[in-house]
Formats: sequence, C-alpha cells, structure tokens
Amino acid sequence: MAEQVGLAGQAAAQPVIEMMAEWGRVYLRITDVWTVRALAIGAFYLANRYLTMRAVRRAVERRDPDNPVQPADPQVGLEAEVDSLLVPVIFYSQLGYQYFTSILNGPFLKACLQTELEKVGYKEPIDVSVEKWELPNLPEGGAGPLMGMMRVQDWLAEIPEKVSLPDTAAGDSGIPEDVSSVAGVSTVASWKEAGPSQAKRARLPQQPPSQVTPTAQQAELQEGPLKRQRARLLQHKDSPTAQTWLKAYSCLERGEAMLTRGGYREGEGVEHLLEGIILMEFVSPDEVNTFLYGQSWLHLDKPKLNQLTSTQLQANPDSTTYLLLQALQLSVGPSRQQAINHVIDVVLQHGETDPMYKHLAYIYCALGNTTWETTRQPAPALSAFASALMHQSDHLPTLYFTAECSMDVSVPQAIRQLHHYIHTAPTDHLGVPWAHYTLVLLYGQQDLFAHRDRILHHYNMAQQADRNSLPLFGPVPSWLTDPARRVYEQVLAQTHK
Repeated sequence: MAEQVGLAGQAAAQPVIEMMAEWGRVYLRITDVWTVRALAIGAFYLANRYLTMRAVRRAVERRDPDNPVQPADPQVGLEAEVDSLLVPVIFYSQLGYQYFTSILNGPFLKACLQTELEKVGYKEPIDVSVEKWELPNLPEGGAGPLMGMMRVQDWLAEIPEKVSLPDTAAGDSGIPEDVSSVAGVSTVASWKEAGPSQAKRARLPQQPPSQVTPTAQQAELQEGPLKRQRARLLQHKDSPTAQTWLKAYSCLERGEAMLTRGGYREGEGVEHLLEGIILMEFVSPDEVNTFLYGQSWLHLDKPKLNQLTSTQLQANPDSTTYLLLQALQLSVGPSRQQAINHVIDVVLQHGETDPMYKHLAYIYCALGNTTWETTRQPAPALSAFASALMHQSDHLPTLYFTAECSMDVSVPQAIRQLHHYIHTAPTDHLGVPWAHYTLVLLYGQQDLFAHRDRILHHYNMAQQADRNSLPLFGPVPSWLTDPARRVYEQVLAQTHK
C-alpha cells in the first residue's frame, strides 16, 4: 500500500498538461486598428514578450476557479509569431474549444484583450481575428472516432439546429393544459418552486413531432408506447443521461405491458413502473400522473390501476410498492408528506428485505421536496435530504435540492453544494446548466469584481450545457437565464471600463 501511495504521489507531481493529448488548435491574430500588418503591437511584443503573453493568457485561457491546479483549456502557446501578433490557442477537449468560441462571438474577447494589454502598457486599439482552424472532424452528434482535421466552417455547417417543436393542444398531447403549455423545459424545472420545485410542471420532455418520417433505425425499434421517445435518444446513446432515460423507458414499458396484458388484475408490473419513475427522478405529482396516464405517454387506465392498488393494499396494508405508488400521485400538501413518511417508516421496519429499501434515497428526496413545497421551511426539508444522502451520497436531485434549500440558510454553503453537484453529475445531466446559472447569480450578489472570473466561467459553462442538452429537453427558462445574463453583462461593462 505504501508503494502504491508513493507511485500515486509521483504521478501527481508530474505536470498534468504533459499527460493530455491535444484535441485541436486555432491561431489568434491580434492587430492594430490603424495598420495593416500590426507593426506596433509586433514591436511591443518583441520588447515585452513575457508581459504580452501573460496578458493574452489572462484574456483567453479558461481555468476552473475552484480547481486552480488543473491546466488551462483552452491554453495559449508559449510563443507568438510577430509579422503580426499570431498566437496559438490549444484545446485539450471539445469543451475547451466550445468555451473559446463562446467568448469569440461578440465583443467579449476583444474587450478582454484590450483591457489586459493596457495593463501591461500597450494602449493602442486592436482588432482580433482567428485563422488556421485545426479541429477534429466529428461525425454528426459528436459521437465516434476522430476523422482527420478540417476547417471549423465546414464542421459547423454540418451540425443541424435543434428542431423547434410545434405547440400541441392539451387534448392532442395527452398532457393537462397547465403542463403541456410549458412542456420541454429541462428536468430540473420540476425540482424548483420557490426553491427546489419552481416551475415543477415544466419538466416533462418535449413531444416528438408526429410528422417526422421514422428512420430505418427507428423502424427497427421494438413497439411500445414510448417508441418515439426512445428513437430520439438513440443517436445520443453514449450520453450517461440518455442511457439512464432509455433504461427508465424500458422499465416503464415493461410495467405497462404486464399491467395491460393482465387486465390490471396482476400487480407484477407496478415495481417496474416505480423503477422507471425513480430513474427519471420524477418527484412531483404532476409529472408522475402525466407520465403514467398521459395519452402520448403510457396512457394507463387510471381507475383500473387505482382499483388494483386498493385491492392490493387491502390484502397487504404494508406493501410499500403500492403505498409509494399511491403517495407519489397525491397532490402536494400535508397528506402527501404524511403518506411518504409512512412509506419510509414501513420500509425501515422491514429493512433490506423490503423491495423499496434500495430506493430510500429517492423516497427521502421526494419527502424533502414535498416538505419544502408544503411548509417552505428549509430545516425539515434539509433533514430529509440529509437522510437521502446517507443512503446514496451521489443522489443527484438531492444534491441539487440541498443547495437550493441552503440558499435561505447560507449562501456560501449553497455555493459549495452547487459545486459539489456539478463535480458529481455527468456533464449532460439536466441540472448542470441550472446550477451554473444559479452560481452566476449567487456570485453576482456577493461581489461582481472579486468574482469576475467565476461569473464568466459559470455563465459560459451554463450556456454551453444548455445548448448541448438532449433533444427531449428544452432550454433553461428565461426567469433564470435573464437575471444571470444581466449579471454577466455587468461584468462585461466593468471589463470595458
């Protein structure tokens, strides 16, 4: 063991960047506004190499403010060419490239470079352009091996825009009017209402457009009520979040088939239904009921399922499977809170032999969410979330909810918890852009100048995560993005001064 620790320590002592392969690069050309070949800035660079390159690095490089030992990505090369100031910008991942393009669009990068150069003594106005794009030729959807190098204009031309889905009437979609009107907003919307459940009704995935002709791959999919939803995720099957949702769809369809084939007389399918709901992290009654009974979703027969639940509970009042299914469908309020508490009590009495024992983290999370919505008191909600994390320390909705509730108790603690959530979740998890936007707001409330780098970092990460969300989910809503953008613009305004 000592030898292993020693080897680990030696590996950690090596420069991290040497172990990273270059993903791609571009060249950033900085010129004087009034001269064609940028003679003035070239001469300044020759006389002040270190200061000039340091200024460019401060403007271009992206470092995680909370992991300063990690290498920059993008990273500015060591030397510049001086017929003009031509600076190599190296990417070690697609994320580094995406960050660079986000600051390149618009005036931000130019303003930052101008400000940083003025700090080291170069006062002349500059222009900025980019050339010699050397990027991997990624296949559509970003999956598969790297296929040589190409110009970025060609690569971007091949990326289709996200399909904008038409509005559907509530009667056509099978979603109640108050839900379908906001369908397509990220999953986390359901987690938040004045805290973890703001816009809870907005979480359901977008309806696939019925007019789209199925591809051959989609035609080969097995039949089932969620076939179209599964088809839309297949091209993203390497995504951790898509894999989880595909597994959830499989569970839900298996449960639906067992119930309908048995004429709702056998209860074998109920555990599969719960498994799917839990995998999809559904905690609000609106989304649970819509997904179970909605015409475009499982479209189960609600009276028959309720009758099956009642019959099973009469025979076995301590059946936690049916107790939980019943509790999740109750409207938010004290009755739902008491029903979920009762499920937990029975599960704990049964111990590990209970089929719902493995889902205690989810059940405590649902309790915490319901408690928060019912009481608006952070202490009892945080207590439930803490119990959830005792059973599963990386339960992602609970990590996010804990941060949300903590905002009413301690903003620094909420910031730390949001960072913990971001570092724990897959980069494509649906709460990641929400967490980044929220951090922009929290840092902005504290000190714009002191947290300038953090605000810029999290805003750009939020936008990128929002753009890269799975096709079943829409963008983060404006009630969160608009105030975050205003904080971001305030930081830009400071940069221009």
